[in-house]
Amino acid sequence: MDMLSFSKDREPALEPTDLNETVGDVIELMQSRATELGVTLVWSAGEAIPRVTIDPEGIHRAVLNIVTNAIDACEGADNAQVVVKTQWDPRDSIARVSVSDNGIGIDEAEIPTIFQIFASSKGSRGTGLGLPVSQKIVREHGGKIIVTSRPGQGATFVIELPMSGRADRGEPPVDGLTMFE
Repeated sequence: MDMLSFSKDREPALEPTDLNETVGDVIELMQSRATELGVTLVWSAGEAIPRVTIDPEGIHRAVLNIVTNAIDACEGADNAQVVVKTQWDPRDSIARVSVSDNGIGIDEAEIPTIFQIFASSKGSRGTGLGLPVSQKIVREHGGKIIVTSRPGQGATFVIELPMSGRADRGEPPVDGLTMFE
């Protein structure tokens, strides 16, 4: 699926979506894998997040890839934990999904290369497509992925999805806010 997602040029199928529901589906899907690897998966759904206009299938795939990597990075760590949070920034009209782990971390010099196709630190277990696909999907939404990490202390990936630019598809304002794509 990642190969198909990466190779296809497409417009995201945008629709008003509950971001917490989309990310919550990823958490539910990955809970058994986390448990199997001894990783505690913590889900913190942001409050007062309005419906956002995204491609829910695409964002699901992007978050799934990042959460999978975070769980894998924690395998064997003491008190292994992955924390996934959603947040709404009404001032800047940005929806955020953050995925933090306390795994092996990424050397600062390697961060620019992690989004290159076929770059993988997982050996034969990884294809090197997950992060490039996630970045492609997020860019299709006009967003970006911000990475911070310290080797031996874990990493944090923040997906920022701006919700301004094109008028929302006639959805009424949520919580007094007018939503944009």
